[in-house]
Order: sequence, then C-alpha cells, then structure tokens
Amino acid sequence: MDGIPPERAVTDSWPALHGRPVLRRTVAVGLVLCVSVAAALVVRGVNSLTAGRVGRETDRDRAELLAGLHPSQHPGVGRSYVPVGAIYTHTPDGAPIAYLHYRVAGKDVGLGDFLRAYDLPAPGPTAPLPADLTAALGGDGPAEAPELPPDPEPTPTPSPTPDATTADPAPPAPAGLQAADPEAEPDPDADPTPDLDDDTPEPTPSVTLPPTPTPTPSLTPTPSLTPTPPPTHPQTTRRIYVATIPGAAPGAADIYIRATG
Repeated sequence: MDGIPPERAVTDSWPALHGRPVLRRTVAVGLVLCVSVAAALVVRGVNSLTAGRVGRETDRDRAELLAGLHPSQHPGVGRSYVPVGAIYTHTPDGAPIAYLHYRVAGKDVGLGDFLRAYDLPAPGPTAPLPADLTAALGGDGPAEAPELPPDPEPTPTPSPTPDATTADPAPPAPAGLQAADPEAEPDPDADPTPDLDDDTPEPTPSVTLPPTPTPTPSLTPTPSLTPTPPPTHPQTTRRIYVATIPGAAPGAADIYIRATG
C-alpha cells in the first residue's frame, strides 16, 4: 500500500502486536506448531482407519493363487515374478480356470531362477499347447513347447473294513444230565428177562432222557458304524509350457500356464 511502511502493513490486522516483535514471533511460532500438530493428527487418523485392511484382490491375484504362483504362497523365496498376462474366469460347469503368461529375460532372472523360485521341475518333451490357452492369451504363443511334468495326483487313503461278526458258541449241556445215544446198539449177551429166583437185587432202571436240542444261534449281524469320509476338494490341475525366445539371452523364455480347480 502507498505510503505505509512494510512493517506497519503486516501488523495492521493485529493492532495490539504493533511495536512488540517478540510477541509477534511467539504468535507465529504458535500458529506453525498448531498447524503441524493438526496435520500429524490427521495423518495418524487416516493410518489407523486403513491399518489391517487387505487390498482388493484382482483377477491376477486369483489366477496366481489358482496356479500356485502367488508371492504369498512362496514367502521364503525373496523374489517373485509378475505375469505379463493373466486371465481368471470359469468354465461352463462353474469351475475356476486361470491362464498366465510369464516372460523371463535371461541371465540372473532366467528360466532356471524361475523354476527354483517356485520349486518346479525341468521341462520335459514337447507337447502342443491347449487351444483355449492360446486363445485366451490373444494367440500370442507357439503351437507347441516343452511341457513340465504334471503334478503327482494324491494317493487315496483306503477306508477301514469292519471285522466279520462272529457267532457266540453253543451253551454247554446242563451238568448232571447225560443224554442217551439213540444210535447205540443193544448188547446181544444181555438177558432181557430178569431172573426172579436170583438173590441178586434187581437193578434200578436208569432214566434215559431225550437228547437236549442245541439252540441254533441266530447270525444277526451287528450294525457297524461306517466312518464318514472327509469332504473332498477339487484337485488343481496345472499345465506349464516353456518356449525359449530365439535370439535372446541364455535363459530367456516365455512361460505359459493353464490351471483349473
């Protein structure tokens, strides 16, 4: 403003501070501190609201998880590869399916390091790529490439077989009673007519009991509890193909993966 010294122009809004430079500096420092504290509180509040939240899972994350190549599935490796192409979708029957395309440049980040990072075997014989894999990646792929050996299928655990039911043995005959043998032959030398003039006392006739029938045990099987098998989850099927890049550095390759679950 014309005719007003600079020091007067700054302090005209606060007339009480006119002529008090120490008080002016104190007020300025206090304002700066208040603004700094307010900004720190705002930052801390934002951090506390967002702490512990997991980022939104993308289709690339789902495809890597289905193929077993997500960084969270290999925490001790220290290095992970980012696919240049990833598609996650579902088959007509509702099963998830993933298509992945990795490209390694060679040397320190070549094919050998990729296989070691994800604990994969060396490629085997050449095999044709599935048509849906080539189509999903926009036709960017060879018709055939060396394929890694497939993952071994889990061995099913045999279920326990219940033991056969055994029948209880027949109960023994009552003590003191002896059954007569109906098939025993009579003694031919025995005299059927007793001698009345003989002084020998007449023997007391023995009571012959009919044979005691032996009860036939009923073979009623005891119901056995069949253990309920645990729920089975669909086994992930993963097929990996490796195609070397002609004219590139040693170890450079394109890696194509098809995984279903």
